[in-house]
Parts: sequence; C-alpha cells; structure tokens
Amino acid sequence: MLHGLLDLPTFAFWDFGNIWTGSLFTEFNYRIVKRKTDDKTELYTVIWYGMKCFDLTDPSEYVSELCEEFSPEGLERTVAYLNEKAAEFKTNRA
Repeated sequence: MLHGLLDLPTFAFWDFGNIWTGSLFTEFNYRIVKRKTDDKTELYTVIWYGMKCFDLTDPSEYVSELCEEFSPEGLERTVAYLNEKAAEFKTNRA
C-alpha cells in the first residue's frame, strides 16, 4: 500500500516475521524488521545512505534508528518517521 513516499505492505507482513528493505531517490535506504528483546517485541527500523545493500553497510553508517511498538499503530508511526526522513533527504541532497 502507498503511504506517502513509501510503498509498504500491511502489518501482517511483519507479523509473519518478514523483513522489508527499500530505497528512495537512489541513495536513501531503509529496513524494517520485527525484533524481539528480553521484554518486548518491536518494529526496528534503520536508515542509511549510499549504494551499499544492508548486509554490506556497517552499523556505524546508519543515519538513524527507530524502535516502535510491534502493532499497526507502531507501523503507522514508523511510516510517518520514514516519510519525514525521506523528505528531509530529498530536500537536502546535492
């Protein structure tokens, strides 16, 4: 489904344990994954710039990280955050 600048699946996609990785404007990259910690399950999102895939990107290169509750509402907040960061990137890129 289209959410602003992003075309993302519904919450059920993550509920089944899938990982979503995407990009915009050639060099704005993001990854959303279901992550379990000792006390909770969350949606964990990272943003990085450049042409490297996630597996080749060092965590020190992450521009931003976000943890949200694992729920449809948490996904909505994640989408809003990603759209905000993507718009900033689009405005500021050279």
